[in-house]
Amino acid sequence: MRTRICLLLSAVVAAIAVEAQNSRVFDYFNRGIDKIVAESGKVDSDYEEEKSNHVYSRMFSSPVLYNSVVANAFSGEEGESDENALLAMDEQRSGVIDKVMLNVYREHPDKVEMTEEKLRSEQIVDRHSAGKAMPEIDFVSQSSSLPENVAGGMSTTVVKPKYWSTKGAIALKFTQNYISGNWFQGGESNNTMLGEFDFDLIYDDKDRITFKTHFDVDLGFATTKADTLHSFKTNTDRLRIESTFGYKLVKNLDVAAKMKLESQSLPNYPTNSSDFVSNFMAPFDANFSVGLNYKPTWEKFRFEVYFAPLSAYNYRFVRYGSLTSRYGIREGRHHKEDFGTQLVVTVPSQKIFKIVDWYSRAEYYTNYARSFFQWENKFDISLNRYLTASLSLHARFDDSARGLYDDEYGYWQLKELMTLGVTYTW
Repeated sequence: MRTRICLLLSAVVAAIAVEAQNSRVFDYFNRGIDKIVAESGKVDSDYEEEKSNHVYSRMFSSPVLYNSVVANAFSGEEGESDENALLAMDEQRSGVIDKVMLNVYREHPDKVEMTEEKLRSEQIVDRHSAGKAMPEIDFVSQSSSLPENVAGGMSTTVVKPKYWSTKGAIALKFTQNYISGNWFQGGESNNTMLGEFDFDLIYDDKDRITFKTHFDVDLGFATTKADTLHSFKTNTDRLRIESTFGYKLVKNLDVAAKMKLESQSLPNYPTNSSDFVSNFMAPFDANFSVGLNYKPTWEKFRFEVYFAPLSAYNYRFVRYGSLTSRYGIREGRHHKEDFGTQLVVTVPSQKIFKIVDWYSRAEYYTNYARSFFQWENKFDISLNRYLTASLSLHARFDDSARGLYDDEYGYWQLKELMTLGVTYTW
């Protein structure tokens, strides 16, 4: 009985020793991998230069029945088992690995996938290398050109995470209408041209932080015979930059900061008038806010709801004194500012039918003395890879711009545009 107990205790101690040795070997191998990552990421290492050896490939590749391991076990030959053996000569290291491999053969024979003869026939490693210590490899200096057959055919590749991404679109669209002077219903000929440029710069650390900047430029021209002073004039003109910084609180919910800057690039003239009603920086609108950004996904449908209660700062500047009253600024001043509440609902461009993409953005702001609302919708119909038909609908309400009041629509403003043209996206 006493002999059985002693044998049992000896087996437990041997198993613990093997497991500890396994852990040491694994840690030593990982230190080499860590050095590859540090070198690839240009990160300084805190430890001294070391060299590792892919003799350990036998442990971390598909298990193989090596003849030398079995032969040494039956002959009673064993390698060094103390901790210093891992840092000694290759023969001592190989002895430690032999013990680990032998434990695999005894405890998990079903995991052994091939014999040494099979391994040699496939020429995965050199015929004289199987079961022997491999030459030392400097992990850091060789990280950019590791051998193809390291670890029984398993090569190591370090891939740096990609946090930044971009996407954009360029479009050139046209409409044309010709009517002869004696057309029975009357009317006049006109031509329109619209250029669009959209660009997104996106940062996502795949954990907590996201940052997105959207830049869009829309510039369109129209010709009409009714206007004798201008051969063409702008009918669409917008410069806009919108940035959103988000820090994830829980799934689909960020605490966010948002900035929007908006103006136009060229003057716009009424028919047969030499006095423009808008121009670059007339008006210029800026908005800064901090709030919550909710980004759910319903099946494949994505949208964002941004809400900033009492933390939205709104600023309007009008460059020309003759236009200040038109845009709700007191005479003698060129700007106004206030704080209020902001709500923005965005539907990123996505397919709603096989060939139809839909983009929508609704924005509401109020300081409880005035209100501003705008809702943009755009439908792009892909006729082929480059040819696209588009329908744009834009509704706007601003009761602070007294000069824009209309007897029919009040403070509401409406705009619709349908075009056909060429679009390139990346």
